[in-house]
Amino acid sequence: MGKILEIKGVTKYFGKQQILEELDFSLDEPKIIALVAPNGTGKTTLLNVIANIDQVDEGSIKVFDMMNTDYRMFYKVSYLQDSSILYGQLTGWDHLDFVRKEHGKTMSELTVLIEELGIAEYMKKKVKTYSLGMKQHLLLAIALINQPKLLLMDEPLNGLDPNSIIKVRRLIRSLAKKGVSIIISSHNLDEIEKVTDDVLFLHEGKLLKKEDVSIDGTEYTIILEEIEKACSFLSRIDVPCTQLSDYKIQGMFSQQQLSVFRSFCKEQEIRLFDCQSTNGYLENVYFNLYIKNQWGQA
Repeated sequence: MGKILEIKGVTKYFGKQQILEELDFSLDEPKIIALVAPNGTGKTTLLNVIANIDQVDEGSIKVFDMMNTDYRMFYKVSYLQDSSILYGQLTGWDHLDFVRKEHGKTMSELTVLIEELGIAEYMKKKVKTYSLGMKQHLLLAIALINQPKLLLMDEPLNGLDPNSIIKVRRLIRSLAKKGVSIIISSHNLDEIEKVTDDVLFLHEGKLLKKEDVSIDGTEYTIILEEIEKACSFLSRIDVPCTQLSDYKIQGMFSQQQLSVFRSFCKEQEIRLFDCQSTNGYLENVYFNLYIKNQWGQA
C-alpha cells in the first residue's frame, strides 16, 4: 500500500512573502492529525495546496500515489472549506444535489447522509438564511458525499454550539474507525487534544511535531499529604510551587521533574491523591512556540 499523503520540498509564496518553506511530510497510515498555528500563518494555504486550489511554487504533493494535479484524486479526497464557497441564493439541497451528481451518488445515499447529520429540516431553505452553525453542517455534508478516504477540514468547529461540537467530534471518530484519514485545521486546542492522534505546528513556514517543540514546563495542580515536606523537596529540584490549601499545591514542572517528584512521594510514602495539568499540554506547546517571545519572556 502506498502513502496516503506525501509532501516533498513544498514552498509557497504570495508575492514576495514566503508562506511555506520546503515542507516535507508523509502520512503512511490512517490518522487524525491536527494542524495548528495562529491566524494568517499558512494553515489554510497548506490545505489549499494539498487540494491544488493554490499551486505550489516548488516541490510536489502526492495523494494515494497520484499527483495532486490529477483530478481523480477527488474521488478519494474531500476538503471542508469555509462558508465563502456557499451560494446564498441556493438552498442547502441545491448544493448537495449538485455535488451528489458530480460524484455519481444516488439520491438514497444523499438522504441517508442528511439524516445522519440531522440537517433535513433546513435543506430546502436558502443558505443566506442559515446561521453559521447551519452552514458548517452543510459544509460537512458536502465534504462527506463522496465518502472520502482523506478528509481535509479547515476550522470544522467554527460557529458550532457545544452540542454540535460533540456531534462533530463523534463523527470524526466514526470516520477514523472506518479508515478515513483526517487533517484538521483548528484553533480549539482543547478539542484537538480530545480527538486527534497527532499534532503538527506550522511555524515560520515549516512543520513541527509537538515533540520537536521545547517547552519550559507544564503547570500542575497536585493534591497530596505532607505539603511542607513536598514543597521543601520541590525547592531543591528548582520547581517553584504555591500552596493553595492544606492539601493542594500548584507548580510548573518539566516531565523529568514531575517523574522525580512522583518517585520522591513514593519513597517517602506521601499519599498523592491527584495530579492534573492546569493547562493542556498543547496549550503549553502553543504558548512556548507562538506567544512567549511576543511577551519578551526568556
